[in-house]
Amino acid sequence: MSNIIKIGIDASRSVDSIQKTGVEKVSDELLREIRNQKSEIRDAEIIYYTPQKISWLPKESQRILRWPLKFFWTQIRLGWELLIHPPKVFFSPVYVLPFVTIFTRYTLRVTRYYKTIHDIAFKRHPELYTWWQKFNLNLDLWLAQKLCTKIFVPTEAVKNDLLKYTKISADKIIVIHHGYRPECHSERSEESHNEILRPSASSGLRMTPTKKQILYIGRVEEKKNIINLIKAFEIFNQKHPDYKLILAGKVDPNFNIQYSILNIKNKVEPIGYITEEKKCELLQQSTCLILVSKEEGFGFPILEGFDFGLPVLASDIPVLREVGGDACLYINPDSVEEIAIGLEKIISDENLRQNLIEQGRERLKEFRWEQAADSYIRTIRNS
Repeated sequence: MSNIIKIGIDASRSVDSIQKTGVEKVSDELLREIRNQKSEIRDAEIIYYTPQKISWLPKESQRILRWPLKFFWTQIRLGWELLIHPPKVFFSPVYVLPFVTIFTRYTLRVTRYYKTIHDIAFKRHPELYTWWQKFNLNLDLWLAQKLCTKIFVPTEAVKNDLLKYTKISADKIIVIHHGYRPECHSERSEESHNEILRPSASSGLRMTPTKKQILYIGRVEEKKNIINLIKAFEIFNQKHPDYKLILAGKVDPNFNIQYSILNIKNKVEPIGYITEEKKCELLQQSTCLILVSKEEGFGFPILEGFDFGLPVLASDIPVLREVGGDACLYINPDSVEEIAIGLEKIISDENLRQNLIEQGRERLKEFRWEQAADSYIRTIRNS
């Protein structure tokens, strides 16, 4: 048993009760693949730290750290556990490191730390964050720089940001693209942009005509460029009044969405957080997917659009270019007029639509969770 390496993983963002969005889904997928590949890492004992039981992880591998409060589980309860019972390796796949881990540098039982940094948009656009958010994000970045053996990032674009805004050395940063799992996907055939027929994700072959709607998936907040998106849709809607814009995602309480859609409120629908089933339904029905963020760490909605046979209109920023390749129509996110022109092209140009759909289907094959998890495991074991 002395040769068994204890690898502790923060699984707190995978508890069943959390509404899963971007980083939570990353946590779920990575932990599922690590669980599936356990037979390939027999020399390691995996410990999943969590505040409550996770139904789909091995019961015997979970260390449930009870905590009476809704806040500070990571900083206090998990931090205390890592101080008192430190594993040989600790990996934080999506969340911050506990601050007290800095003191493990001065103990005899030194832990090797690894974490994933999904983006550092707060460095590029600090005006979009509160002082408290910036404090915590800067603290976590400092801890990662001081403690981590390796830092994982999902794209070369995020790596370049780290090199630009921090003193973290390039050899410490490992780029591992996220994967994609087509859980509710079924093939879609396109006859025309007004009549796109698609088998439902359920059993049977019920064919559903596409609605005239533009779909956005993600948080509704300022850094996602929602105001410019709405303004561009207003221009587009003057020529295409039968279209609607669906904003599917949690609305930032600090973002005044009602004010933003005042002039076009009957054509813009912010529907809030959606279930996976509802997301599949919207992807089946929509005419195209749009993601014109000014900042992204990865851009999962692009892959969801590819999976459901939707043409994708995306911001011409490095991270989305890296994910979308040649399978998106790119526009300048700062230009309302260019976004509107992009919408017009992607709706009216049938050859463009079909080309984007075909390239998207091929591009999707490059993103696999099995490969991502294998890269994480090999790096953690060998560094």
